[in-house]
Amino acid sequence: MDRTFDPKEAARFLRTLRVATQTALAFDDQQRGGAPARPVSSFAALAAKGAGEWRFPAAGLLSADGLVLARLLHEDEKTKVLALQAQGAAGLATYALRGVRVRLGEATPIEGVFDRDGRLHVVLDDDAPSEAELSRLEIELLDPAP
Repeated sequence: MDRTFDPKEAARFLRTLRVATQTALAFDDQQRGGAPARPVSSFAALAAKGAGEWRFPAAGLLSADGLVLARLLHEDEKTKVLALQAQGAAGLATYALRGVRVRLGEATPIEGVFDRDGRLHVVLDDDAPSEAELSRLEIELLDPAP
């Protein structure tokens, strides 16, 4: 392995990265039709499938924008709680004391409000979606930013 720094290779890599980024942004604009961005955070769970059914990771899922961590807590045999926690200063600034609509797969959306510490607990009842459906978790801000 060659450990020397080659400025030409670095410049080539940066040009490739710039082209790939511009292509991704153009593709996103094309798919959304130039519409303004929705205030929705989605959660990615690509590597959480094991040999059996998909299981919610014990460490939780981080939203695509990195502002919210979702963890599934088991209170007892039947009751599950989805704990959402804003991450960092940007997460607190975005979500603290703000109303959100939580979508859990195909289930009816649930509305709630993050507390001043950036926490929201959603209690899931017996008819709660399966853990596999929770992999399609989305959070939508309801009110405009203060």
